[in-house]
Amino acid sequence: MSANTFPAQIEPFKWAEQGFTWSGTLPLSRFVRISREAVGSIDDQLIRIDCKLSMDAYHRIVWLDGSVEAKVPMECQRCLNPVEITLNSDFHLALVDDESLVERLDEDADFIVLGESEATIKGDMDTPASVNLLSLIEDELLLLMPLSPKHDVCEHKHQPAVEAVMENKRDNPFEVLASLKGKLN
Repeated sequence: MSANTFPAQIEPFKWAEQGFTWSGTLPLSRFVRISREAVGSIDDQLIRIDCKLSMDAYHRIVWLDGSVEAKVPMECQRCLNPVEITLNSDFHLALVDDESLVERLDEDADFIVLGESEATIKGDMDTPASVNLLSLIEDELLLLMPLSPKHDVCEHKHQPAVEAVMENKRDNPFEVLASLKGKLN
């Protein structure tokens, strides 16, 4: 495998034993679920990835460590113009093949039980499960994406500016009644 080739499918235990590491960039278009949220052209958008696999002393837990950095053009929910959302994540993810191993992890550790997620493909008894590494990294990025992306400051297209609302403020119909009350007393 060349240094620039990102492996989509891996066998985590085998690759962790070999000390797998990968650094580089991938086009945003390879991340299908994130690409659906993007607006405009994403042809020049790249995602920076650094990752490595390691195994614990008991050889039953594989750790996927890494960092990802991306800028995703999304639609601002206030002004409906594009807004560039920066996504940065450092992750430390345990990959286990038996749910009972989860008890050995720290309480706040993130983990995936192999064979239970969409990111894994179960093998037969002789072949260990393979993991879709691209999907795991995409999951980490999806967790960072805002539900309602917006600029820090922008003018709302569909809501009038505060000044316009103040100018168009209608007279209070009860002011007339209040003035009549004063004349009667």
